[in-house]
Amino acid sequence: MKHTNVVRVLPDKRQKQVLEIIGDRCAALWNAVQYRCRQAFFKGDSVPSYAALCSEFKEHPAYKALPAHIGQEVIKKARKAWDSYFACLRLYRKGELKEPPHIPRYWKDRRTGRRIFRVIPVKAPTSYSLDARCLSLTLPQDLRKGQGDRLVLRTKGVLRFHGRPKTLELKYDPVKTRWYAHQVVEVPEPVRKARPEKHAAIDLGARVLVALAVEGLNRQLLFSAREVIKDFLYWTNQIAGEQSRLNRAGRKTSRRLKRLYQLRARRLRHAFVALAAEIVRILKRLRVTTLFLEDLTGIREAMDFGPKNLLVHNFWAFRMLRNLIEAACTRTGIRVVPVEPRGTSCRCAVCGSSVRRPVRHKAVCEKCGRVWHADANAALNIILQGSSKEHGAEATPLKPLALRWDRHRWVSRFESAAGTPSGATSGSRMAA
Repeated sequence: MKHTNVVRVLPDKRQKQVLEIIGDRCAALWNAVQYRCRQAFFKGDSVPSYAALCSEFKEHPAYKALPAHIGQEVIKKARKAWDSYFACLRLYRKGELKEPPHIPRYWKDRRTGRRIFRVIPVKAPTSYSLDARCLSLTLPQDLRKGQGDRLVLRTKGVLRFHGRPKTLELKYDPVKTRWYAHQVVEVPEPVRKARPEKHAAIDLGARVLVALAVEGLNRQLLFSAREVIKDFLYWTNQIAGEQSRLNRAGRKTSRRLKRLYQLRARRLRHAFVALAAEIVRILKRLRVTTLFLEDLTGIREAMDFGPKNLLVHNFWAFRMLRNLIEAACTRTGIRVVPVEPRGTSCRCAVCGSSVRRPVRHKAVCEKCGRVWHADANAALNIILQGSSKEHGAEATPLKPLALRWDRHRWVSRFESAAGTPSGATSGSRMAA
């Protein structure tokens, strides 16, 4: 299993100049390799393999200006870009992609024509050393005068994963004007301890991000998206204001606009990462072994939400949330099983009969007289469907517990009144 450690690199003024020189040389080699591959592609010839490119560019000035472990990794990344292009092209011809893919491009600014460096890849751990305080790299031959054979950079961050180090990439963020080191680490697969099977299920949604149901737990857990949506809309309004200002000035983009887009995306991802971590903590505490997760692939294509539905088209990144939950479960040894979600929201989890939806979040069963939160009902149906226990389970005695995002962690604020018999009093919000 491979994971990535990300730390911030803190170079001084002289070290920044050295990194920019190395990055520019990487861009020059990338452009030379891409020119060779593009010309072969346009002529109808086969694109050269990685071994052929290494042999061909061994004496190229752009290759000789870099250490061998960096030059070989640049060529490998350039060749992998073509592998990705051909893979996407096959999917497009099968009808699985709507738009045709673009061929790999040069690393240059189309407006000015200048080269832009994106990444400095390092092939093997024998060419670098990274710890929590410093990063050491091998320098090109002509940059070693007065600096030694290696460039030692100060770092800031935590190495979360420990194992066998693999490749390293130095990336420059032009919006933040900062350097980051991404180290790939191979760690052993977690050993699943032999214990009794216990199942849980998750229903994904837009207004309730996750509805979690666990076998043996006397209530469902609902993770509300209200505060996450508020934060997302706030930064969307900030982006709109900056776009209006740029439009009045006759400009299309700015560093501030890019920074606002980056902030909105990172704050949303931060909430999703914390949500996945909280779910895994709950599952681990309850000793769950298998998680049934609904597969929503293609849900936007099958339904017409309208072109102005910001909540579904922009905010609801269900694939990112699903991937984060799967990755967190894999790290802790919990097996994730995808489940077809069709019909889980339209039938009662107790008797299996059809439910009525007077409002979006409420499901009413006319047969057994139960009033459910629709997402809690769907989560129970998923766990029944995944574990093949069919219907007949008793309703959970306690009301579903709602949790909200406080911009740092997920905390309980109130209990909803769903999941109680329809004759019972609809209680108000109660403190958790």
